[in-house]
Amino acid sequence: MNLDGNVTHKVKRSLELKPEIIKLENKKRSGRGINSPLVIFYGLILFILLGTLLLFLPISSKENQSISLVDSFFVATSAVTVTGLTPFQSEDAWNQFGLTIIMILSFIGGIGFMMGAGFIIYIFFGKRLNLEQKILINESLSDSTPSKIAPGSSIKLVLNIFLMSVIFQIIGFISFLFFWDQKIVGNDYGIVFNALFHSISAFNGAGFDILLDNHGGSVGVISYDSAILNITMVLIVLGSIGYPFILELFANAKLFIQSKYKDIFFTLNFKVIIFGTTIIMILGALQFLFSEWTNLATIGNVSIKEKIIHSIFHSITRTAGFSLLDYNSIHNSTSITTIALMFIGGSSLSVAGGIKIGTLSIITVSLISTIIGKEEVVLFKRTVNRDIIRRSLIIFIFSIIIIIFSFMIISSFEPDTIF
Repeated sequence: MNLDGNVTHKVKRSLELKPEIIKLENKKRSGRGINSPLVIFYGLILFILLGTLLLFLPISSKENQSISLVDSFFVATSAVTVTGLTPFQSEDAWNQFGLTIIMILSFIGGIGFMMGAGFIIYIFFGKRLNLEQKILINESLSDSTPSKIAPGSSIKLVLNIFLMSVIFQIIGFISFLFFWDQKIVGNDYGIVFNALFHSISAFNGAGFDILLDNHGGSVGVISYDSAILNITMVLIVLGSIGYPFILELFANAKLFIQSKYKDIFFTLNFKVIIFGTTIIMILGALQFLFSEWTNLATIGNVSIKEKIIHSIFHSITRTAGFSLLDYNSIHNSTSITTIALMFIGGSSLSVAGGIKIGTLSIITVSLISTIIGKEEVVLFKRTVNRDIIRRSLIIFIFSIIIIIFSFMIISSFEPDTIF
């Protein structure tokens, strides 16, 4: 009796411990739906087409100005992708409504590149997000943030990035209002509109300006106003270093103020950004300074202080596209350096383009490790995963291929143009 009871008890326990197999329906994940990473591409294309339509309308251009559909498409694309290229002087072609459209497109483009898929999905769906969409937002943000994000908190992160971006641009706008002189503006839109336009353009790295300039550069008219230059440079840097860097900087600053020194911790991503940005900015400024020191067409006629300020500005603006002088007058060595700086760009999860500072840092350290015979790639006492090295090399090589291919296409269409 006891034996049978024991056997029965064991059988019951074995049944309780037996795993239950649940069959899930094998659904094919669409690569074209709203849950696809291509949602970033779809969203930006939609904004470009909408911007093209608005800019093509007669209400966007000045009187006696006929803007073609191709030019409208080009400018809209340039604004959304925060490139800053334009076939004509913006202030001469567009009225205040058209410039407002460009300003809004630049703002949307900058926010879109900072938040990736998170911005595109959230702006269309708001709080009505399914789990797969939340995971996609998480994937687009977590690779560049100090730690992995839970899908439930990814929406909060999207909103925080948006709020941070708006706050910095408002601060830039107010700062411009205090220092901007109507004589510098030189147009009929007033200081308020000019301050707002250039604050958005600088922070988002759009490179658009509406200043009437006789100095050859895009913003050469402000080249002798140190306050405006400093505000512009700060906005460009804040936009190019990205949200994770700023978040971590503020978090550690708060700990420092609270005297919690033991809790202060900087991630590898932070160290790479601060070190890489500083080195690139210094090297770029020094090259510009020494190369253009005696060039009378650029900075040869200005004081030593102005030479230094101009050099720093042109090194920083690699991610924005502003210029204080005519780039047709710079030396070839400066042109090559500028191209290299633009190719590098800024940091991840920022408005800046390029292959990113982190990618360059990993490739550089990997190359040095290979030369000296090290098997492991160590960056700030942290071993870099080989998969990350492989991805960095793919990004670098693929970017070079795209540039060469694009250069060949442009050269075939513009055979008489000197590059």
